Amino acid sequence: MDAVAAELASGRSFDTLSLREVAKLAGIAPTSFYRHFHDMEGLGLALIDEHGTTLVNLMHRVREQAAEGRSVIRASVETLFDYIFGNQGMSRMILQESLSRQSAFRSAAEKLLVTMSRDLAEFLVWDADRRGVPLGHPRLAADSTVAILFTTGIALLDTPAEERERYIEAAIIKVRMIMRGSEAMGQA
Repeated sequence: MDAVAAELASGRSFDTLSLREVAKLAGIAPTSFYRHFHDMEGLGLALIDEHGTTLVNLMHRVREQAAEGRSVIRASVETLFDYIFGNQGMSRMILQESLSRQSAFRSAAEKLLVTMSRDLAEFLVWDADRRGVPLGHPRLAADSTVAILFTTGIALLDTPAEERERYIEAAIIKVRMIMRGSEAMGQA
């Protein structure tokens, strides 16, 4: 998995990798590949799953740290984008596969986004209760936030580093608008 992740980071697309090439990159015989994965699809699904687990855990840590005084929105957006920039190969793979005709990869990528959204919605409800603020439609707010952040993050992969900051600030403002709207709807 590490060998494929490194290859993806170099700009390769997952669908251009062959089983033999993956085995060679990993320093194993092609037949040894089957001890770990049924086929290339199994490897791709495992990569998406690992990436998703890492992202969810990362966002949990950010929220815990943000509860100590830092803006949870800013901390979450900046951390997510740092992760996307630092893992460009996997980030591109997830975007490509979410648009793929291959249903297993598309389903796995969509599952990741749903998991991120569900997790965010649970946090939003918890945080609103903690602050004593009514919240309307937390799941829709979370869905919108995840969609905006992943769309922006993926688009930023092709944006020069010196131009990224204004897009990051725009994403933070969009998320704040969503949250303010959700809070306003909770009061209605």
